[in-house]
Amino acid sequence: MIRDFCLADLPFIYNLGRLIKVDFQNVYNLEDLNKEYANLYVYEEEGCILGFLQYEYHFEITDILNIAVLEERQRKGIGHQLLNYLIENTTSERILLEVREKNKCAIQFYQKNGFKEIDRRKKYYGDEDAIVMERSIL
Repeated sequence: MIRDFCLADLPFIYNLGRLIKVDFQNVYNLEDLNKEYANLYVYEEEGCILGFLQYEYHFEITDILNIAVLEERQRKGIGHQLLNYLIENTTSERILLEVREKNKCAIQFYQKNGFKEIDRRKKYYGDEDAIVMERSIL
């Protein structure tokens, strides 16, 4: 089941977030999330959060900030379901994201889901470029 997150989910989300960034909790303070322009969907099975998708609205654009899935549940369609849920429920015209140029699995995942490279940000991740990807909703 996919749903909006609630504060009781935060320990699980922060734990999953460490897969993305060791200091995830310090970088993304979700206790004060302003749901007018930002939110987070969780994928839950039998009371366990197995993944999440964090995003923000900016007028006609939705920015995906993070997608995380428990390592042992990756490649089982959870990320795809979260992404489709966002696509089906957004009122934005476009969805944007940045991905590390060396993260070939993520790039292929996004390409399979209709995203195209539109730009590169040089040295965005220190010594690594970010690939900016976009999917039109219209």
